Amino acid sequence: DSNVEMKPCFSTFVVTLLVLVLLGALGGTSRLLTSPEPEYRPVVLMHGIVGSASTMNTAKGWIERDFPGIYVHNAEIGDGVVSSVILSMNKQVSELAASLRADPRLSRGFNMVCHSQGGLLCRAYVERFNNPPVYNLMSWAGPNSGVYGVPLLNGYCPPDLCAYIDNRFDELLNGKLNKELQEHFSFASYWKDPLDYATYLAENDFLADINNERLQKNATYRENLISLNTLALQYSTADRTVVPRTSPWFEFYSIGQDRTLTMWNTSEQYIEDWIGMRTLDEQGRLQLSTINCSHGLIPD
Repeated sequence: DSNVEMKPCFSTFVVTLLVLVLLGALGGTSRLLTSPEPEYRPVVLMHGIVGSASTMNTAKGWIERDFPGIYVHNAEIGDGVVSSVILSMNKQVSELAASLRADPRLSRGFNMVCHSQGGLLCRAYVERFNNPPVYNLMSWAGPNSGVYGVPLLNGYCPPDLCAYIDNRFDELLNGKLNKELQEHFSFASYWKDPLDYATYLAENDFLADINNERLQKNATYRENLISLNTLALQYSTADRTVVPRTSPWFEFYSIGQDRTLTMWNTSEQYIEDWIGMRTLDEQGRLQLSTINCSHGLIPD
C-alpha cells in the first residue's frame, strides 16, 4: 500500500517532502541527465481559490533557496484572486495549459506543486494535456473528490455551525441555476451533493469528468495520470475549508448520506482504477501524508 505518514504542519516537513519529490526519492529523476552540468527539473506552482501567484511566493523561496539555479514558474490565471473565483474550472485549466506551453523553459517537462483548487487544475492539466509532461505532482489540500460545502465561506463558518449555507447552495446547484453557477463560480464545478448524486453526474461539467465518474471512461486521463513518477497527496487534519477534509485523498461521503466517508482505497473509483490511482498505489508511486494547520496556511 501507499506510504502514509502524519507530520505536524511545519514548513520544514513540507520542504522535506518537496525535496524528496524533486530529487526523485519518491520516483523519477529530477536532474536533466543530458545536461553537461547538473540541472534541476523546473517546478510549476499553482495557487488556490481567492489566491494569486504571490500566495505561493514562500514556497517559491524555499525551492530557490534549496536548489540554487532552479527555474520556478509561479503560475497565475487572469488577475489571480478574482479570476480564481469567477472563471470556470474548464477555462482555468485551458489557460494554465496555454501558459505552460508558452514557456520555453518548461518544454522538456517539469514538476508541479499545487495548493487547494490549484491541485484540481494541475491534475486536470495532467489528464487532459500533459504536454509538456509532468513528472511529479504534489497536491496540497486539493479537493480531489470534491466538496460538499462552500470553500469561500466554510473557512469562516464551518458546516456544523452554519449548515444553512450548504443547504442554500444545495438548492441552487440542484436547480435551474446549476450550469450558470458552474460557468461563473469555479468552486461550483467541484461541488458534489452525495444526497443527489444523479444530478451531480448529469450536470457537473468538470469534476465528474476528470474523476472518470461517468459510465463512459476517458482512457487518456488514466494513461496520463499513471505516467507520473509520483502523485503526492496531502490533507490537513485541521482543515475547515475543504469539506470533507479528506477529499484530497479521494475520500468522500458515501452516496445517499453525508456522515460516513468511503475510504480512498475502498472506493469504486480506486477498485476499478478509473484514473489510475490503484495502479500508482500498487507500484509505489502514490504518496499520502497529513499535516496539521489551517487550509490557507499550508503554502506558508
